[in-house]
Amino acid sequence: MSLITFFETERGIHRLLRQPGHVEPRDAKVAARKLGESSERHQALFDGYRDDIRTAYEIAARWWANTVAAQLQLGLSRDAAIREAFMKRAAGAAAHGNVIWIVRNYWLDCCEVNKETGSVVYPETLLLQWLVDAEEDELVRLIACMPYWPIGMDANGAWC
Repeated sequence: MSLITFFETERGIHRLLRQPGHVEPRDAKVAARKLGESSERHQALFDGYRDDIRTAYEIAARWWANTVAAQLQLGLSRDAAIREAFMKRAAGAAAHGNVIWIVRNYWLDCCEVNKETGSVVYPETLLLQWLVDAEEDELVRLIACMPYWPIGMDANGAWC
């Protein structure tokens, strides 16, 4: 059992890439846009995000390991300790405040770049699909642990 994720990564990827389309319709051609096909601003935003989420991953992984270790100290087996830790924090290491803050802020930054450039990249594409494409496996496992995106939509249909 993985220390970072209790759930199947592929299912998490599938869930997170499709959730926003239930709230705001998605164009399949835009959703499939690759990093190299996006604006320079989107590419630079992704580069910053990847650096920041790597840093957050290092912090969150240590925090999560300590969370599991606390369960081990209670006498649980490794698998039972991981399960119990996930019962307390369903998103695992992705529940760490730094991870949530980075994902949320980069989502909103992506929306702002979309407005400023007139070129659309869906935030879930930038935040997850491009990590998949870049083969950032550990970062993908981290994000795929999130049960949902830490974002909402206001009464005017804007992400907030």
